[in-house]
Amino acid sequence: MKAEETSVFASPVVPLRPQDERPMTDQEREKILEKLREKYRIENERHLREKQAQKEKSDREVARLYAELQERTKEARRLPFDWEEWERECKEEEEFDKGVPMWDWGARQPSNRHEIIKKYGSDTAEKLWFFNLKGEPVPREIVAEMHRIQEGKPARRVMKAKQAIQPAKAPQREKTSQINWDALEKKRNLSPKTYPTAHYSLIKAGIFNVARANSDLQNPTTLLLYLLQHRAWEGKKDKHDTYNTWYLKKRLIVASVSVEKISADLGVHEKTARNWINGLHDSGIIRKIKAGLENVYVLGEVTDRKELFYYSGEICWNKKPGSLH
Repeated sequence: MKAEETSVFASPVVPLRPQDERPMTDQEREKILEKLREKYRIENERHLREKQAQKEKSDREVARLYAELQERTKEARRLPFDWEEWERECKEEEEFDKGVPMWDWGARQPSNRHEIIKKYGSDTAEKLWFFNLKGEPVPREIVAEMHRIQEGKPARRVMKAKQAIQPAKAPQREKTSQINWDALEKKRNLSPKTYPTAHYSLIKAGIFNVARANSDLQNPTTLLLYLLQHRAWEGKKDKHDTYNTWYLKKRLIVASVSVEKISADLGVHEKTARNWINGLHDSGIIRKIKAGLENVYVLGEVTDRKELFYYSGEICWNKKPGSLH
């Protein structure tokens, strides 16, 4: 009985088929590997095609944008810098600032943004605007600074700037000239030469070290050379952003140097430096533009990717009597 139950309830054993017992041959294994290689090759080619199509699409978009930029650049180069438009924009900005109410903490009375900029500077006006916008109290140091200016005392930032301004080190002992000047033949009947504007002469910056101790070099011409040394160059970082804003966008060649710095570097009084600047401006050699509470000096303009300077007669902005142009 037990033997019968065991035979009835036991799990039936399914015999293996002959093909399951046979191991995979090398040919079958090679066929499977070949199918996998073919599948991988097809996927790889599809991926490369998609990548190439995406790259071509990106290149076409870049080429289109570059062509559009070139067209806009050509149109921009055709137009000269509009000084009247610039002055009109400045007046509009001034009228807008006059309509922005602000509180004068130094005088303790209502005022406007224009008066705050004129009296305390654009930095103070921006800070007051920021704190009013946020609804936060004005810091005590800003109020104290405004009280100092209201009382007629110099601002702390001006005092720090003057302390930081130091003339360069005195030049080393000069070498004696080896030229026998008496033996040189004197030339007579010399006619003035017309110099090409593309010709440049090297002037080393050491001339400003000598100018501090030599009254013959303390003149507006040395100031012009000094401003050319401080013109905007690619990568220059200053508070007026002279390269990105003035050179690239407005296509003007400018220099931004404070009168205090000019006075210290050239060894003259600040009033003398201002007189030189005004003289160069009146004769059309440079153009002085007010930027906030400071000046920016325009030396020339960029036209058709060429730098044209006022002092060389290539371009002019002032046609008053006495102008060199």
